Amino acid sequence: MSGQKQFKFTNELVFIPALGVIKSDTTSQKLNLSEQYILLYLIEHANCPVTKEDLLKAGWPDRVVSEASLFQAIRSLRVKLQEKTKGEIIETLPRVGYQITQVSIEKYSDLSTATVIKKTAPYLPYLSIATLAAGILLVGSYLWFTGYKYPDKPHYITRTSMLQNSTVTLISTSEKEISELQAKLDDLHDTYSQLDNVPDLTNLKLYAFKGKDSYSLAWCRVDENNHCLPNTDFSYQISDEGWRLFKLKVMQDLPLSRQDPIIQTELAREPTSQVFLNFVDDSGIDSQVVYHYITKDKDNKLNFSYLNFISEEKTGYHHALSISSATLTVVENESPFISTIELKPIMYHWAYQPNEFVNEDTSTAIYLESKVKNQFLGKNIGYSYLLYQQPFVDLVLNDQVGIFWVHNSEKDAKIFNYKRQAITQKAL
Repeated sequence: MSGQKQFKFTNELVFIPALGVIKSDTTSQKLNLSEQYILLYLIEHANCPVTKEDLLKAGWPDRVVSEASLFQAIRSLRVKLQEKTKGEIIETLPRVGYQITQVSIEKYSDLSTATVIKKTAPYLPYLSIATLAAGILLVGSYLWFTGYKYPDKPHYITRTSMLQNSTVTLISTSEKEISELQAKLDDLHDTYSQLDNVPDLTNLKLYAFKGKDSYSLAWCRVDENNHCLPNTDFSYQISDEGWRLFKLKVMQDLPLSRQDPIIQTELAREPTSQVFLNFVDDSGIDSQVVYHYITKDKDNKLNFSYLNFISEEKTGYHHALSISSATLTVVENESPFISTIELKPIMYHWAYQPNEFVNEDTSTAIYLESKVKNQFLGKNIGYSYLLYQQPFVDLVLNDQVGIFWVHNSEKDAKIFNYKRQAITQKAL
């Protein structure tokens, strides 16, 4: 059915099976093989319910995987299809499966156009080719530097509660999700209280965040001044399906302290800041380290370079995940947090290479990074928020990733402090 056809969705995106991509006028998203098989199967059975069992067979014809792999693939497809609301394109049918109802078929002509160009280009005068190339470069540069998209900022709300003698800050965009967060934390606490020989959940500073399709938990143990103690900070990024694993893996062996990971990067200078993230899933990836390198330009804007590494759960080996850069600017703070920073993407390179120890389809780390990749390549402005700060340590909320601790090599963080006097301060 696919042939030289493309399939157009209601939001004007098109899926081109011949290339394995979802495209718009300005972006192109590559699908992995499982995502291609699943999307094409749904399209071929448009307007008909498709069971999870059928999609598992279609997406992974040569091996047996769990439903978690299917959930991850569907979630990734929804991101790449830019669904504004869940089910806008891929509809979930409770206790049945999924279906696509609105898709149209178009002729895909890019391949034939490419053939014509290839045949005629050798006969063009060299000057014309150079002029054409220069024109394309100028137009492309203009579009890149002027084509940024400014999505609406999320309107976050917060609520504070207590867990034994520890303060808990709940963060989301609606009261309903705040209540859902509280219920999940109550469930975690009930589970934890029934375990034997576990440390008390006292003297903690705890934050919980409900994002669009994932959760974040961050905590640290505090001293008598309510400051985080060294190496007691943890942050976990949890998928919708990951709560059960979190209860089984983490709550029964709650970490009290950690060591900084050592990554062998020959001739690399010490980063300005570091971020440590933890994940709970069955992908084989248990953590992520992000190195920040920061410089400030003459306009008082911060230029960031990011080096991302993920760690194999079984071997402890680190793999490069991505390299990116962005300009960060502190902007007017309309949030309930301490300050707000605007992130303008400059460059992104996906560096991860698949290996036998990692199941990409169930990886929360790779899924969250794919959201960042889409943001950068789509030139979408992003935002981060400072939730808490003490010397050398910040707690940050990013609208794509979630909550995480930032460890700074300097006492006063460059990220938020360099223009602090111009920012309205709000304390949680």
